[in-house]
Amino acid sequence: MRAAGAALNAERIKLTTLRSPLWAAVAAAVLALALAALQASVSSGYAPMPVQRAAMGVAVFGVPVLMVVAAMTVTGEYRSGLIATTFLATPRRTVVVCAKAVAAAVFSVVVAVVMVFGAVLVARLVAAPRAAAGLTVSAAAGFSVSIAIYAALTAVLGVGVAVLVRHTAGAVTALLLWPLLLEPLLGNLPGRSWDIGPYLPFANMFRFLDVQWLFPDYPMRWGATGSLGYFAAVVGAVFVVALLTVNRRDA
Repeated sequence: MRAAGAALNAERIKLTTLRSPLWAAVAAAVLALALAALQASVSSGYAPMPVQRAAMGVAVFGVPVLMVVAAMTVTGEYRSGLIATTFLATPRRTVVVCAKAVAAAVFSVVVAVVMVFGAVLVARLVAAPRAAAGLTVSAAAGFSVSIAIYAALTAVLGVGVAVLVRHTAGAVTALLLWPLLLEPLLGNLPGRSWDIGPYLPFANMFRFLDVQWLFPDYPMRWGATGSLGYFAAVVGAVFVVALLTVNRRDA
């Protein structure tokens, strides 16, 4: 336990003292807030605007950027050679990788929740009075819980993919193209989307979040909770493979 605590504290210091994670978080927040303002400006003034629409930018763009930040906590050390020193200080590599995942998950959760409330506030200021009626603190708090779960899981996924790939360019490409390009393409294939769509991990996560993205309304074989469980299972599988891999190969 002492080694795990020391490793977690070390990862926390690395993550919070570097400028790149903070700048990435700021960039993600700006993008999410801008999209919230855009959504509010074009929303109908005759019906309340749902929180999911106001904070869509957080789910679609903000959290994937935080997932990349999580990945770079691993790939950055491989690029600089610091990973060998890290493994020398903490020989149990599973502890190191889990500490990175926990630190990245906490960072992502905090930033994502702040972005949700910020997006709701911006949308409330821009939207028409009747549309803004649905953008309440309680609604934002409820949605922020779902976003926090999403952010934590994607942070773990980012660390897992980074451990497997080890290169920043490859990890970033895979993590961004997966939810933003690959799944929407597969989910909209003519004649096949209804067969493939229900098994796409991020499509299931957006079903759990109730966020309308580039996916049709698939007839899911399980409910919202099942969609969350499916996404968590995919993340867990990737992370377990990453742990097995990092313990078998050289730093």
